[in-house]
Amino acid sequence: MVPTKKDRQVMSAVWWLKLDKQTLQPDTKWASFNCQSRRILISKMHSIPPRSYRAVVFAREFFEWQPTYSGGWLLTALTPDEQKKPPRPIAKHRYLIYDPGKIMMFGAMCKHWIGPDGQPLVSTRVITLLPHPDFLDIHYKSFPLELQQNELSRWFDKSIPHEEFEPLFSITDYRRSLEAVPVNEPAFEPIGDPVPLVPGAKAGNG
Repeated sequence: MVPTKKDRQVMSAVWWLKLDKQTLQPDTKWASFNCQSRRILISKMHSIPPRSYRAVVFAREFFEWQPTYSGGWLLTALTPDEQKKPPRPIAKHRYLIYDPGKIMMFGAMCKHWIGPDGQPLVSTRVITLLPHPDFLDIHYKSFPLELQQNELSRWFDKSIPHEEFEPLFSITDYRRSLEAVPVNEPAFEPIGDPVPLVPGAKAGNG
């Protein structure tokens, strides 16, 4: 869902924020698959034409990877120095994260483009927060920003600068209870018990 001149609108999108202006294909000179919340207010990515606007990506669930290191160790078993720059994993295991029966609304950034046929085109990427301490053994790099229904009106108000949302960009907790289920490949079938992700839980107790 993206802001337009008239109102917000649901549109399909290219999952890569910066596109090549000539080809309108992902511009791989820029790492713009995901959008780090700590860089939104300082990165020139969002001010270069076409400028970035706030958007929302709807999802029933999302996947993340758990790295396993030599000896079968998870990230939290590494030393503090090793955690800052983890070694190469020997394996990765996929987790399905969701709230059963519920839809998630992820904060995102988008850019509007005009295709060669004159039709509008949207590119986007989800905003990712700093890693949650209870999430380190599922995905140590980041956690997506989830928005709540009562935040959407301001979120889509283009007159409100990004700086107004710095408290959201700095969130370090889950915004609702979720489940992380280990799944296999390629069928994505459950292969273990769900791991509860609970707001306010202390690291190691989630």
